[in-house]
Amino acid sequence: MEQALSYWTLARDQFPMLLSLMGNVVSALIIFVIGMIVGRWVQRRVRGTKVGGSHLDATLKPVLASVFFYIILAMTLYAVLIKLGVPPSAIIPIFGGAALAIALALKDTLSNIAAGLMLLFLRPLKVGEYVDLPNSSGTIQEIGLFSTSLTSPEGVYNYVPNSQVWSGRIQNFGRHTIRQFRLDIGVSYDTDLRHARAVIIDTLAAAKDRVLETAPTPPEAFVINFGDSSVNFNCRVWLPGDAWFARTSELRIEIFEALGNANIEIPFPQRVVTMKKGD
Repeated sequence: MEQALSYWTLARDQFPMLLSLMGNVVSALIIFVIGMIVGRWVQRRVRGTKVGGSHLDATLKPVLASVFFYIILAMTLYAVLIKLGVPPSAIIPIFGGAALAIALALKDTLSNIAAGLMLLFLRPLKVGEYVDLPNSSGTIQEIGLFSTSLTSPEGVYNYVPNSQVWSGRIQNFGRHTIRQFRLDIGVSYDTDLRHARAVIIDTLAAAKDRVLETAPTPPEAFVINFGDSSVNFNCRVWLPGDAWFARTSELRIEIFEALGNANIEIPFPQRVVTMKKGD
């Protein structure tokens, strides 16, 4: 009887403390939920910010959205630990130990973050630009903290870790508004080369709806080598960067038709075979 009474007395004495602890746990959960809701709301707001209405670049939005979310998450965790009774002086070592453990466990992920920050500040590529990477090519859709996503001309979605993007060669076809189109053309050896060159240049210059009138250099055609079956020209002309494939396709057709109308032959590969009879 005395033992049961002592248990009851202990429970009665500890009840206020347990009640306070439960209240702190519930309050901590509420703080965490509110923090997550606010973090996600801020993340969505930053992602949904109209580029035309502010100075916020489309390339920056995904990264800034993630940064704001993790800052709010860290502040929320700090408030949760304070509510649970953890001394402020002990929180920094806790965060430091957690950061060290995460760094060791997620070494590759941290390299992606570092590469993402380099891509963000140095800007070798931006959202909307067409780029050629070591293992993929396409139009940039998003540059995040961990990865870069792009869509190929065939509509294939590519998800590339930032470390691979940063460590490889980046060939950006969308950075400049103009590009030089180069095309090799072979003509037969009995062709008047000066006449053929004039036909090619006139054809390039006549395509005013596609060729830039104010270009760094005028349309040109150079004899570059003597092949097995043809004399080869290298044609060069500056074009607007947009609708590239349509523009270059139409120029190829026009050059082919112009050479045909001028009776200039584009020869097939030929080989001369000499047969010798034995004695």
